[in-house]
Amino acid sequence: MIDVLFRFDVDAPPEALMRAVTTGEGIRSFWTSRAEVPGDIGETLKLEFRQAPLPFDLRLEQSDQATVVWRAQTFPPHWVGTTIRWDVVARDDGSTVAFRHAGFEDDEEAGRVAYTWGEIMARLKQYAETGRSDPVFT
Repeated sequence: MIDVLFRFDVDAPPEALMRAVTTGEGIRSFWTSRAEVPGDIGETLKLEFRQAPLPFDLRLEQSDQATVVWRAQTFPPHWVGTTIRWDVVARDDGSTVAFRHAGFEDDEEAGRVAYTWGEIMARLKQYAETGRSDPVFT
């Protein structure tokens, strides 16, 4: 199995990052402007992208003050069964984000996904630090 990993510092408190990755306003501000965001464990995050024929569907597995975990359900096919995990840790002057998209079987696909996640992480950092909405996908 292949995992995509990112670890980076953000000049914003952990609460700002957790709001960004757990609320509709947050996800629509850095990832995609078309998202239905679940409120409870077991519900499904649906992300729409112009070039995708169906929404990406990710079931919320865990959500607490420091960690969010989603599991890909039926689309896109190469994501099915993979998990996306966000861990946010406070530091003196902000937060550290540890991100893992785990479980890819194809290294070529993992490489493409890693490139896109890099763009998304940059937008997340920008949004958490400035409050300015600028999603990668609109």
